[in-house]
Amino acid sequence: MKGLGRILTRYVLSAAGVALTLIFINAVLFFAYLKSSLDMEPAFHRRLSELAASVQWTGTHWEAVGGSTLEGNYCWAMLLSNDGDILWDEALPEALRRHYTIPDTASFTRWYLNDYPVQVWRHEAGLFVIAQPRGSQWKQQLLMNTQSLSLLLDYTLPALLILNIAAALLIALAFGIRLSRSVRPLAQGISDLAERRPISLEERGVLGGLSASLNRASEQLQWQERMLQKRDRTRTEWIAGVSHDIRTPLTLVLGEAAQLEADRTLDSAVHAKAQTIRIQGERIRALVSDLNLASKLEYDLQPLRFQPFRPAELLRETAAEVLNGGIAKTFSLEMDIPSDCEGLLLQGDAPLIGRAIRNLTGNSIRHNPQGCTITIGMRRTDRLCKLTVADTGRGFPAAVLERLHRPPEEAIPGHGLGLTIVRQIASAHGGTAHFTNLETGTQVILSFPLPAGKTGCP
Repeated sequence: MKGLGRILTRYVLSAAGVALTLIFINAVLFFAYLKSSLDMEPAFHRRLSELAASVQWTGTHWEAVGGSTLEGNYCWAMLLSNDGDILWDEALPEALRRHYTIPDTASFTRWYLNDYPVQVWRHEAGLFVIAQPRGSQWKQQLLMNTQSLSLLLDYTLPALLILNIAAALLIALAFGIRLSRSVRPLAQGISDLAERRPISLEERGVLGGLSASLNRASEQLQWQERMLQKRDRTRTEWIAGVSHDIRTPLTLVLGEAAQLEADRTLDSAVHAKAQTIRIQGERIRALVSDLNLASKLEYDLQPLRFQPFRPAELLRETAAEVLNGGIAKTFSLEMDIPSDCEGLLLQGDAPLIGRAIRNLTGNSIRHNPQGCTITIGMRRTDRLCKLTVADTGRGFPAAVLERLHRPPEEAIPGHGLGLTIVRQIASAHGGTAHFTNLETGTQVILSFPLPAGKTGCP
């Protein structure tokens, strides 16, 4: 739910940024309009003065030099004397042909004359008046004393700007809270999906479609979870059942083979066949045991007994078991444990780690029938204890090595079960298993994390 707060913050800031940007743009446009109006004012006054100056005395009467003064949007013009008499006019309506008193002149100099918007200019003979069509202009007079202007500029406008900013922020916050309330169930639903919990969101409102999609996704995931659990349970039960069914006849076969092998009345050929039956039967029993262990490790059904142990002693005991189990003379077993590693302690299930070492030595023996040297050792880094099993054999096939280097996609692969168990045991202890080919032979490094504060070999 922490991400929901970040979404709300970003939404509010974005909305506030948009609102402030709009306020800024409006302010720029307003001041640009004022500037353009002020820039146009001198040109307007200059043109009006030119029109007024064009009306000149010819010696007998007043006349517009150069032609008409009615350019653009002007509809009539006249020149009034200081006494209010019309000295000259152009297209003046009949209704306006009269004498104008001082109050008359004062009323239209900044307003209207018979609804005609007019402009005036001081002329040497009196007052130049020019008009535009009715309804073409809007003219109002704005009177403001200095105190009112100061109040407007110093307080009112800044206050309005602050109120606009506050309103923008409040609106953004309101929308953000509304969005947060709408998104909160969705965020909780996504969190529940990640934890594989079923969800049931209300499918209404703006986000109702998304809620419906999440509900369908939850139903699909729950169905898949049930199918996976059913498949895994079925496979585990099947493996356990097959293993149990195999043990009883296999025990009988091994017993009979051992009796035939011990019977001195039989000839050597029968003894050899009995020995072969016993060896292969024991191999089948080991494979069944590996199959059960791999299945339990994959589904966390194998209880791990974490206790402190000395890996140096474990490696020696495992090597002794391999030697006592009988290996051909073409194989030699060596130990590589530095003297200052003897006191190193690890936390873990010692029998399982010993099983991983036995699997690795057995793998070297099985895949190098011509014989080789097997070296069991250990090293320590700042944070890891590394147990190694190396041989001078022919190495891992390229296909097997490539499969060992990628994450397993299946719980139990079709071959290489012993190496799969090695990797599973390392993973169950929070460690890793690294498989490599050397110039001559192979090397497998099992890396386990050291307990905090422990020291050991270099």
